[in-house]
Amino acid sequence: MKLLHYLSKKISRKNLYKFINNELNKQSGINCLNIGSGGPIEELLKKKVKNYYSIDIDVSRKPNEIMDVCSKNFKVNFIPNLVCIFETLEHCQNPIMAVQNIFKTLNKGNMCLASVPFNFHIHDEPNDFFRFTENGCKLIFKDFSDVKVIRRNGWLESVFVNIIRLEKEKNLLSKIIGKFFIILNIILYPIIILIQKIAPSKKLTTGYFIIATK
Repeated sequence: MKLLHYLSKKISRKNLYKFINNELNKQSGINCLNIGSGGPIEELLKKKVKNYYSIDIDVSRKPNEIMDVCSKNFKVNFIPNLVCIFETLEHCQNPIMAVQNIFKTLNKGNMCLASVPFNFHIHDEPNDFFRFTENGCKLIFKDFSDVKVIRRNGWLESVFVNIIRLEKEKNLLSKIIGKFFIILNIILYPIIILIQKIAPSKKLTTGYFIIATK
């Protein structure tokens, strides 16, 4: 059961760690401000950057500062040249204010890396508030001089991910269906990728990666 839960999380977060690795490998001397991401994401960032600093509203994650990125008086005691906000903006009550605060924190030429959901199962409720389209990403990061928005995966993968996430439901049958689709996804993965190539769509994905340069 633990293996299936691990596989569910790995499938749900497909390409996230690859994206983080690829982008951080392009830079050196990184002073990284991490907003709201713990666990494996935090562990990876700590390994890859020169100086690491974290803020969060969750005391249990033991961040360097307890702080809300949506605060009107946002000011962090750290000068970053990179801000990372992965799997977090959907949980912010005011994501526009959050991105504006990130923009103010960075100097010209500095970068923000982010990930946001689009077609994705509601999670960590009741603190799950938003979903983001590609154009929505560009809109909230509009103050940045250069913004790249990258799809996390293909349309059929996103369909499978949402069914797989049923394993987190309370209903026993839903859990069984979710776990069954974890196994089905692994077996059918080459066919899923082939179908997406034959019948592509740019309008459906589980979410987006964002590279925004001030």
